[in-house]
Amino acid sequence: MPKLYISRFTTRILTGWCVVLAIILLTLTLSHVVTPNTITLHPFTLNGFLAALLMGLRIIVLFLVFSTLPMRWPVTLLTFLSLTMGIVAISQFVSVLLQGQILVILLYLVFILAFCSLLYIAIVLTSETIQHNDWGQNQKGYLINWGTSLLSSLRRFSLPLLVALVVYSVVLPLTNHVTF
Repeated sequence: MPKLYISRFTTRILTGWCVVLAIILLTLTLSHVVTPNTITLHPFTLNGFLAALLMGLRIIVLFLVFSTLPMRWPVTLLTFLSLTMGIVAISQFVSVLLQGQILVILLYLVFILAFCSLLYIAIVLTSETIQHNDWGQNQKGYLINWGTSLLSSLRRFSLPLLVALVVYSVVLPLTNHVTF
């Protein structure tokens, strides 16, 4: 998996936001000001799997729509929101740990890893699509260049994206009640 190239300033801002949000969420959770959603084991159903698959595909499509813009700041905004969702999921893990159910702990940990890897792969896919889109140099048309760049990026990241999406779609309905 390639490294995501972002500026040092943006990295510091995103890291600072993650640390502040994690401290706030952990403080609220451990002081019992906020009661997190109880994570329990749910039966695996086809309806839950398809709903989770649709949720994962919506995340990917959202990032791909933002890849049509020839600027990086919209992707940075999506990265900011994605990190927020990832930190919230990680802070929820504390309450899962306090429940003490080993199977739920392992499944939720797999869910967090699949969710964060799905977000990371979507961010890298979008960034690579924007970076390799030669929209200023080629006379073919912007959408044709974008489509070529997108197909090239999808070829490179299709396997990790598919694995993360399938794992996410299997584990999410086991740890959360998901329906259409």
